[in-house]
Amino acid sequence: MRAHRWIVSALVVACGVWWWTFGDTVEVVDQAGETVRVERPVERVASVYGIGTYYLYALGVGDRLVAGWYVGLKSLSQASETMLRFEPELEELMNYGDPNVEEILALDVDLVLADGSQHAAFAEQMSDLGVPTIQCLVESLDEMREAIRLTGEAFGDDASERGEALTADLDRVLERIRDDLADLPEADRARVLFVGTSSLQIASGDMYQTELIDLAGGQSVAGDLIGSWNEVNLEQILLWNPDVIVIAPYGPVQPSDLLDSPDWAAVAAVRDGRVVRMPRLIAPMDTPVPESLLGVLWLADALYPDLVSLDLRGEAAAFYADYYGLDLTDAELDLLAGE
Repeated sequence: MRAHRWIVSALVVACGVWWWTFGDTVEVVDQAGETVRVERPVERVASVYGIGTYYLYALGVGDRLVAGWYVGLKSLSQASETMLRFEPELEELMNYGDPNVEEILALDVDLVLADGSQHAAFAEQMSDLGVPTIQCLVESLDEMREAIRLTGEAFGDDASERGEALTADLDRVLERIRDDLADLPEADRARVLFVGTSSLQIASGDMYQTELIDLAGGQSVAGDLIGSWNEVNLEQILLWNPDVIVIAPYGPVQPSDLLDSPDWAAVAAVRDGRVVRMPRLIAPMDTPVPESLLGVLWLADALYPDLVSLDLRGEAAAFYADYYGLDLTDAELDLLAGE
């Protein structure tokens, strides 16, 4: 442990994150309420939190990643061409399953990001062994903002500034969508069903997908469901009779599976041809990753194409260039825009 010269002691509350600095060390209270002391600079980081891995990329410190879990990826074959172009070292970095303490220790990391809902015991072990481990608990937009700012503060300098810029961009997009839909009568707001990895697997009201629907100006027909993904029967979906069905950007379900099925023909969304699958280039936009900024805009545009004024193609091109350092091809922009 290097010696530290006391410089400043400050206690700040910002979006639920408490932090203070002592010389080259920053102390943060993570989303599990644990105080984590991180020595800067952080040169080697492991993210066993499949969502948090994308925070590192967006904050400009993805090049310091030595091991990562990636939400929605359990093999290289599941990665999109865009993902492989973006992260050419994915095969060497990617892990899945439960993290192993000994394997992470062997990587000689300066910091670990973990999922506070699944990795509490792992985080405690790592911390006891002297490895700073930040736990994230994210299932809402505000919690994502907090986790991004918290991670940026752990790295400091440019990462912290990029985190602030990202949350400002998110707020700008949300405000524009709210303004565009301000005069839309409540009775005209689309009733939306969000489908997961099977046609009868439905996002509950507790999930991030439901918040995206709300932010995009829709109403989730399954908002009363609790917990995680719920398995329902077709009779329940017929009772809900959604105006729009949105399919998650992972799993085998395709719009044609519903549009071509006589069993679904009586559902308003199927009858009107309003069954869409969310696109995916890198991270799934329906999860609390930085791309959910685009996920809200994509969904609002899908629900109200005549009302939403932001240019999805332009916003996507700017987002990936600014936060991932990636210039999208015309084909990738076409995919996002549904063209």
